[in-house]
Amino acid sequence: MLRFLIALLAAMTAACAAAADSAVDPAAVARIHGGIVDCVGCSLEGADLKNTCVKAHDLHGAKFDRADATLMCMSYANFRGASFRDTNLSGANLAHARLDGADLTGADLTIASVKGTDLTRVRGLTQKQLDAACGDAETKVPAGMRVHLCS
Repeated sequence: MLRFLIALLAAMTAACAAAADSAVDPAAVARIHGGIVDCVGCSLEGADLKNTCVKAHDLHGAKFDRADATLMCMSYANFRGASFRDTNLSGANLAHARLDGADLTGADLTIASVKGTDLTRVRGLTQKQLDAACGDAETKVPAGMRVHLCS
């Protein structure tokens, strides 16, 4: 019985730690809204980031999962290893962003600009997402995929 209680306590502690790790960091969100935008590895999960700008800043390893990044200015920024799982990136400007190792699983890229962006090492990217986005002749996509040109 004691072993069972210890195992249960350990499992509950691990679950609480995992929940704390996935919580949005209000200070990080405030920094983004305030224009102080270098935010390496910060937690922006589920945050409202509509119409904010992180152009040319360092957000590598940040977690944007389930965030609303509609119309967000993200061009030339470093998002290497960042997670955008189920993130709304509708109308976002990701032109020339660095996305090596970023996870776009389930992200909404409707009318998002990926002009000049190298998407060859992005995880979770589908042709359906690329069909909703637009790029240019400099946009690089994984083999067998294509991106529509922005008009």
